[in-house]
Amino acid sequence: MTRSFPKDFLWGVAASAFQTEGAVNKDGRGQSVWDVYAHTPGRTTNGETADIACDHYHRYPEDIGLMSGLGVGAYRLSTAWPRIFPEGSGQVNQRGLDFYDRVIDLLLHEGIEPWICLHHWDMPVAVEEKGGWRSRETPKIFADYAATIARHFGDRVKRFAPINEPNVIPWVAYNVGRHAPGKQSYEDSLKAIHALNLAHGYSVKAVRAEASDAQVGNIVSLGPVRPHYDDAAHEEARILGDCLWRRVTVDPLWLGTYPEPIAKEMEPLILGDDMADISQEMDFFGLNHYNPVFVGPNKNTTFGIAETAPPTGMGPLTDVNWVVDPQAFLEQIRDTSERYNKPTIYITENGASYPDALGPDRKVIDKDRIAYFEGYLNVLLDALEEGHDIRGYFAWSLMDNFEWGRGFSKRFGLVYVDYPTLQRIPKASYHWLSDVIRKNAL
Repeated sequence: MTRSFPKDFLWGVAASAFQTEGAVNKDGRGQSVWDVYAHTPGRTTNGETADIACDHYHRYPEDIGLMSGLGVGAYRLSTAWPRIFPEGSGQVNQRGLDFYDRVIDLLLHEGIEPWICLHHWDMPVAVEEKGGWRSRETPKIFADYAATIARHFGDRVKRFAPINEPNVIPWVAYNVGRHAPGKQSYEDSLKAIHALNLAHGYSVKAVRAEASDAQVGNIVSLGPVRPHYDDAAHEEARILGDCLWRRVTVDPLWLGTYPEPIAKEMEPLILGDDMADISQEMDFFGLNHYNPVFVGPNKNTTFGIAETAPPTGMGPLTDVNWVVDPQAFLEQIRDTSERYNKPTIYITENGASYPDALGPDRKVIDKDRIAYFEGYLNVLLDALEEGHDIRGYFAWSLMDNFEWGRGFSKRFGLVYVDYPTLQRIPKASYHWLSDVIRKNAL
């Protein structure tokens, strides 16, 4: 049976600057915290760095051609903060703006709408050295950066989001210490939570001041949080994990409050009109979803809890050991609609990593990824039938790229990147999704 998506449903792909662009020392770009982290021995798989990545900086016309061939109507990119402000603030790097001018103008020429995420984790080192997300000054600096981007691109870009997955930064970078800047500090985790929320609120206001006709929303990675084992200690971990993973960087934005059980801990950080500044009215809710999150007690982390491997027998699993569970996707959509008063939702990331192999015929037949997309898109149709206001879907990702601490060992792309040659090879899933987009139906 054919199932159709709404007539005006928006199809897109997403990628980020640091994971794809490379050219880290090109045209005046400054260093980011991830440049430093990736070059620190032991931090990434095989010591791999994003110095070249996919070389999107030089190959963007080919990549936009691949988007056009896929048939998408939108591309969610991030602008690299250190490419625009090499020192984090102060003097604008015109050559950085020029690069994104070229990308955006070509996207528009191809009929693809650019969506800009202002920050996908690549904070300038100069800002980190002044306190980074541990400082209340950083949100002000970030708002100035947001204003610069909106002022320059707002005549052509009409959808903005401040920060990609702000919930991931305190959880992974400060609780577990596995992302840049790779710290473990309870006090700093709390400061980062509040500074990220302030940066969101300040930058929403800054974008609206510079591009009054633009839409602004959040982008957050959410999935149901579940205990690894069915006992009291794991249930306690689940409650705290649900607060830290799903609520602490969403409730303040949409509800104007910090959630239990961490609300009391956040009180000393809240000054003056902070919560009003944070909870700006938004035009859409950008929901990234991959999997349910399993948690348990962990004495080696800041908060005493951490994500665990899925319980035995949960399968099937992706190549990064995430459970394939489309019903968890539906559960998360329902929760988002109910808790945040039925916002307009865009699925701003969804996808899966599998151990793709380039065959002797130079083809990649990724049947597991096709099955993943089919399962999750069918659930998205279920959610639409339930009446949830979902306007679009962005697959993660257009192409294989630098997968943070995992380096190049994991592949999420619709397009295979042969890293020694940087050749792009559309996978079977690329052609499958292109057919879905063309028909606007499963």
